Amino acid sequence: MTLDLGTARGVDAKAFGKPGERTFQLRVIGRTEETAVLWLEKQQLQALSLAFGQVLAQTGGEDAPATDLSFFPDPPDVDLHVGRMAVGYDPADKTVVIQAHDLTSDEDGDPDILMRIGSADVAQLSTRLKEIVGGGRPTCPLCGVPLDSSGHTCIRSNGHSKEDVPRDRLEDDEPQT
Repeated sequence: MTLDLGTARGVDAKAFGKPGERTFQLRVIGRTEETAVLWLEKQQLQALSLAFGQVLAQTGGEDAPATDLSFFPDPPDVDLHVGRMAVGYDPADKTVVIQAHDLTSDEDGDPDILMRIGSADVAQLSTRLKEIVGGGRPTCPLCGVPLDSSGHTCIRSNGHSKEDVPRDRLEDDEPQT
């Protein structure tokens, strides 16, 4: 059975933990005060951020103040670990439509959560998602793998160096055309 939250009255994103061990969630307050927490993987958060960016590029975003969800209830009405999501844009009411499926739901079933996010909230949430995703571990300039505090043996250096290659060296090593 699908819970239709309608157009969200409030939505925000949070990250918990230190980089490399973070947990991510999207908190939503629906049109009629239903609340939902969607637990996401970092890749899902990145994909959502990219989708929001594309919508904003095509429609133009509105600036909006950040949503204050300090009063968000614990526990929420729905607590969902997202397995897959679908994102679309409805030009009729200028909202982003999100369908979220539980991690354990079957492939062909209806979504567990259906919600809409207004363009002002999309702009605000897009900025927040970029901050969260960008707040992770730095990546190796050669292979793009996140760096751990325990060290990193870069596969592009054939395991011979545990030292990071400075960014200015990367430009020197590019093929000449």
